[in-house]
Amino acid sequence: MAIDLFTDDLSAVTSEELLSGIESFAKANVNEGWRHDYTAEWCDPALKKVAAFANTFGGLLLVGIKKEKGDLVCELRGVDSPNEYKTRIASSIAANISPTPNYEVYECSVRASPNKRICVVRVRAGRALHLVTKKGLEPVYVRNEDEARPADAAQLRRLIDREREMAAGVQNASERAQRLAQALVVLCGSRNEDSDIWDYSRCRQSDTFLRLALVPTQVISIELERSVENRVVSLINELYPRVYNLVRQSKANDTENRDADFYEYVWYHKNLDYEGRWRVISDGAIGHSTQMAYTDPQKAVWSVVDLAVYIILFLRLGMRWWRTLGYFGEGNLYAQLSVRGLRLLQSESSGTFGRCFDPTYESTSRSLRETIQRDAVLVSGRPREQGRTEIKLTYFTATDDIPRLATSLLNSLLRSLGHAAVWEPLQQSIRLLAAS
Repeated sequence: MAIDLFTDDLSAVTSEELLSGIESFAKANVNEGWRHDYTAEWCDPALKKVAAFANTFGGLLLVGIKKEKGDLVCELRGVDSPNEYKTRIASSIAANISPTPNYEVYECSVRASPNKRICVVRVRAGRALHLVTKKGLEPVYVRNEDEARPADAAQLRRLIDREREMAAGVQNASERAQRLAQALVVLCGSRNEDSDIWDYSRCRQSDTFLRLALVPTQVISIELERSVENRVVSLINELYPRVYNLVRQSKANDTENRDADFYEYVWYHKNLDYEGRWRVISDGAIGHSTQMAYTDPQKAVWSVVDLAVYIILFLRLGMRWWRTLGYFGEGNLYAQLSVRGLRLLQSESSGTFGRCFDPTYESTSRSLRETIQRDAVLVSGRPREQGRTEIKLTYFTATDDIPRLATSLLNSLLRSLGHAAVWEPLQQSIRLLAAS
């Protein structure tokens, strides 16, 4: 299995396994980026890079790899050192960056050259302002795409504000996410199918729903205007193609709601009485709510596969939205599920969990899509009808491994309903769903 240099426990791998992981990473990520960089040896510029990672979004610095601007490949040279090289790196970081960032250093040897070392310095984003104290260097650095640059006045102001506000930001993000979710009320029972006035007809609040809210820990301010609204709708049409196609075929209606601080896109399937809402807020938050009830020939049911698909799609939507805003930091993802009066859809013959409403494909292709295998979920005989959960994430952890995050959120939701998830087969099923 390939090693993930960002998330795996590198202390538990051998020197050869770590070297193989570094080789694979350098081959796949030749050019430096927001969260990774290379240096041929430990030196003053390496200190700048570590401080910049700590002050921005965290990242990896691979020491012992030569990569110039014009190079098409990375050269894994290693650094000559008869003793552990990571000790020198750790001492330098502790002596020259204050406060010391949250970091780890891992080391391996180059094949056939035991005295040549390559190190992985894994730096986590900090909430403090990390200053470089070494003489001759600027005190504050930030990451700007593939470079560590001295912070300008505006960036320094933001870092100071972040340090002051970050402690309260985590709690505020959780409260903001819950408020956004509560505002995303799904309606049903529309009495008018006219595409121009359907949203004004008599209807009622649905007893069944999924609500998802993603809020950045750091409050950002955006101007909501038509181009931003168009971008949101474009992302929805791209990621939820069935939603887009049914509107074009006049099988579904759509409308917009807006206020000073939010924009909302609403979609309604006329034949199924099935509504979905997407809302963005001027502080960078984004939310989605959808109906979960689906009527099969026997009984009203809900689908754990649908739930997984909605979570995967929303994570992708949220990361695309944050990238549009230029936000690559931390956030809270809140989920609330109500399946009142519904039976969990599960095949009596195979035991697998089926789909009901797939927002990415037409219903005729539903039987051809990936599902969740029977041993991934242990269904309770006396399940609860409502559940909620919340997880913390960053732009990069969500982008790097959406299946893992989706599995974590789905596992928590299922447990809050009284069901038990088996992690490995559930994650395997989620990876297949994400890939399809």
